[in-house]
Amino acid sequence: MNSSFSFNQPDDYTQLLTDLHAEYCRDQPEDVLQYCANFFHRKLQEQRAAHRQRTNYQLGGHDFHPLSGPAHNDDDDHLSTSDDKDEFESIADSNEEERDEFSGDPLSMMPPPSYSRGRRTSVSAESMAPTHGRDFVKRVIPKSELQGTRIRESVGNNFLFRSLDEEQYQDVVDAMAEKRIAANERVIEQGAVGDFFYVVEEGTLDCFIAKDGEQVKVTSYEAGGSFGELALMYNAPRAATIVTTSDVVLWALDRVTFRTILMENTSRKRRMYESFLEEVHLLKSLELYERHKIADALESVYFEDGEQVMKQGDVGDQFYIIESGEAAFYKTDEQHITRQVNLFGRGSYFGELALLNDSPRAASVVAQGRLKCATLGKKAFTRLLGPVHDILKRNSENYHAIINQAE
Repeated sequence: MNSSFSFNQPDDYTQLLTDLHAEYCRDQPEDVLQYCANFFHRKLQEQRAAHRQRTNYQLGGHDFHPLSGPAHNDDDDHLSTSDDKDEFESIADSNEEERDEFSGDPLSMMPPPSYSRGRRTSVSAESMAPTHGRDFVKRVIPKSELQGTRIRESVGNNFLFRSLDEEQYQDVVDAMAEKRIAANERVIEQGAVGDFFYVVEEGTLDCFIAKDGEQVKVTSYEAGGSFGELALMYNAPRAATIVTTSDVVLWALDRVTFRTILMENTSRKRRMYESFLEEVHLLKSLELYERHKIADALESVYFEDGEQVMKQGDVGDQFYIIESGEAAFYKTDEQHITRQVNLFGRGSYFGELALLNDSPRAASVVAQGRLKCATLGKKAFTRLLGPVHDILKRNSENYHAIINQAE
């Protein structure tokens, strides 16, 4: 292997496997070995191309202008003659190219430090896989109703929590652990790797950022405040130092727990949605990977008792699957008499013909008690899989049955 390169940072290795796992879960390939080989080969090509582009930029002229003429790069020739080396060593080499850390001859041709831009901080997150319900046990730390309300209010406007559904939100609140810290203690330190997000229950804290060798105070936190949310996404270095100015009580959530909650809930919902979709006659012609796409695109919506979900005669563009609760169906006849004609519960679906055409709704639907549905619009369906008509035509018998029903 080329001794000019080294593979120093395990974070890059973890990130590479995380990316592979995410793409594998998305695509669900049949030939796993070939899929992984293609993934690594693609990464290798991308990183070598990026290295060549940077090298041409650095060696193209004395002013290092991006439009300078191309220069010969001995390192390219060296990289292209490594057929007898181990494949994974080559992958390690290519990762080093992207990090721009070189030693030996290439280093002497680099521009002066004053010309180089600051490199991005390396970040990564743990590679995880769902348990599919076998081992996952929710973490529940007892809290009073008032404490739970304060946590919800504190994180309600935080960008990481806005897209959580009610169940995920409750799991996050339940999993937060209490931490008591004395005055004049550092909770987090700038530059240190962090893996906790904090909500302030009691006490006060100051936030400092190092600037020109001095600690500059930029803000303060009190009850209801929160900080450290980026630690829930990846283990990037902390951007500031937080110091307690009184005895404090904090609620803390670690990254692994947060990601596990999201992953397990998403995995559970996906399996549930796929089982529901299998029963929708309109979608029986879907392949497995297509059902995966639809399941991932479904969104949860909530209706309170007595709230109208859809109205008879309106043009529909949404398809619904009931996750929990009940929905009552009402039809109004020509004499303007309204009667209840059906009552659907969990796993039932309605409004599916909205994916096929723009016909008016055949009935009104009203929530009986609190109702939770998964929904998908016609535009989103078409964007993912194309027109429903094309999917129906895969099964001529089902196609004619659905078309007759729509008419």
